[in-house]
Amino acid sequence: MHDATLTRIERTEALLAERLHLRGRLADKLAAARGRLPRAALAQGRELVDAKARLANPATARDLDPRRIEATCAMLDRHLAAIPEGKFRRRDRSALIGLAAIRVLIVIVLFAMILSWRGLI
Repeated sequence: MHDATLTRIERTEALLAERLHLRGRLADKLAAARGRLPRAALAQGRELVDAKARLANPATARDLDPRRIEATCAMLDRHLAAIPEGKFRRRDRSALIGLAAIRVLIVIVLFAMILSWRGLI
């Protein structure tokens, strides 16, 4: 019973990594998903982190409600399925290009300031 619950949590974690292009532990993925998923989904996702930790110990695993965990996983799966494929990958790529452009602009401005300071402009 607990193996099935742990497998379900890991499937949801893999879907989270695939759809949002995140790596790391489940807690890190949920922290990085802020702004990409609704707050309620993130709050329930934190319950999965707690449940995964409790499943590691047989004594605490008995207190878990597998139906609640399944409902939480299903809710997260619905939210993740609503995200268009590649949406956040494109956003990350655009941010990277924008960051590179800003850095080049800063270097050009600093170079112009140095030339102006030296009296060459």
